[in-house]
Amino acid sequence: MYSGSQPSASGAAIPDEVYGDSIFDHGRDTEVSRLSALTEELDPVTWQCLQAVGVAAHWHCLELGAGTGTVSERLARVCHQGSVLATDLDLTYLPPPDDTNLTVRRHDVTAEDLPAESFDLIHARYLLCHLRERNQVLRKVVSWLKPGGWLLLEEPAQFPITSSPHSAYHTVSMGIFSVLAERIGTDCHWARHLPQSMAAAGLTEIGVHVTSSLVGGDRPMSRFWRLTLEQLAPHIVDGGHATAAQVREVATQLADAGFHDLGMATVSVWGRKEEMP
Repeated sequence: MYSGSQPSASGAAIPDEVYGDSIFDHGRDTEVSRLSALTEELDPVTWQCLQAVGVAAHWHCLELGAGTGTVSERLARVCHQGSVLATDLDLTYLPPPDDTNLTVRRHDVTAEDLPAESFDLIHARYLLCHLRERNQVLRKVVSWLKPGGWLLLEEPAQFPITSSPHSAYHTVSMGIFSVLAERIGTDCHWARHLPQSMAAAGLTEIGVHVTSSLVGGDRPMSRFWRLTLEQLAPHIVDGGHATAAQVREVATQLADAGFHDLGMATVSVWGRKEEMP
């Protein structure tokens, strides 16, 4: 659980809470619905990107932060001659593997290593943005790729929301980003630099796909954002990022099929580790 903060070298407070301690705790009744809405929104995007990479039946794959397991299970079916390792800090929503080539394991990517040059494909979605050690983790993950292996990272970007014409929606949504940055270190600007970061980590053949999302009514991203807001609302108000009235207004807007605005973008970037000469 959240246990306060510690001072940085500059004297600023650095919270020691991480994703899942209290914010986005898998013990919450609505958390599986929140993650399932994101899965519904983004699984088609992920598979479009994996097709661009050319995932093959014999590949050995790793999915970090596997969440509800939908991508891992499909990878296990596609890579039926290879294997899939699905990892997460909390395995609550990962179903027991029913394929002999799918393994589920608790793993902390910030603290635990995996064997070097082990995987043909590594995939992570909406993971590194929540890690304060994201750049170090990126370099470590690249070391786990086989020569010729592919890394696919998909991360949220807040830039579509910054231009919202709806005042309350803009204010409250920016409050969500502020709370996440303050409490768990989330950076939803980082995705804008992801192609350069992956190239700097030694990957080549960089590919990029950017997905826009819509909110309002029963759209998947709208449900995801509404449930995120529902969880973070007390922190938004208590932190002075928005008023309780603005939070209520936005919750109503997000449930309204007649409301239309942009949600977060998703920046999907893939790159290949060079083969040895």
